[in-house]
Amino acid sequence: MSMPAAPPHPPGQPYVQHGGPPPYLGAEWEAQPNRSRRVLILCHVGMLIHFPVHVAMFLAVFAFILAFSLVGEFVFVVFFFLEKPAFRLLDRGLGLLTLRPKWWATWRELRHEGEPGFPRDRIEAVLSKQKPKTTDAMLRAHLYRGIGPRAALEIAASYGWQLSDKVPVRPKVELVLRRAPGPADLTKAGPVG
Repeated sequence: MSMPAAPPHPPGQPYVQHGGPPPYLGAEWEAQPNRSRRVLILCHVGMLIHFPVHVAMFLAVFAFILAFSLVGEFVFVVFFFLEKPAFRLLDRGLGLLTLRPKWWATWRELRHEGEPGFPRDRIEAVLSKQKPKTTDAMLRAHLYRGIGPRAALEIAASYGWQLSDKVPVRPKVELVLRRAPGPADLTKAGPVG
């Protein structure tokens, strides 16, 4: 069953969300099906083989960025107009590399896949470790794989977090959260509009 499309958000007004996820989220916000035991074992063995290659790839990218930045510093001083395109290129390049590929399966995931309490416990552990002054948090997709991003937002709302409006939403990759404003924060901000 698909959700109705949301009315467009009025431009120039802040998006204030109180509580859980908005009611107009689509199918990408639902839980992914559980992987079979055989697939999980293959993913775990593949992860063990791929991990050294993944680390080597990150080290190579780091070395390239370091070399590029040393040479680029001179280029940026001489050709200051290249600075923004170079930073955009770096952002896009680093955005393609994921810290943890989606197909990986750790030993804990291998043992607990399909238990609804397992992703909930992982999300609660991440959110409860956040310091009170921290305003932003991130939940990677592997944390909420069994319950979906919508349920992850509901859990986050119970801890006082909501979806951030500063970055584009990518529910299949990660959820970027911000602290929900409390009643005192809303009265200080004044009326919206």
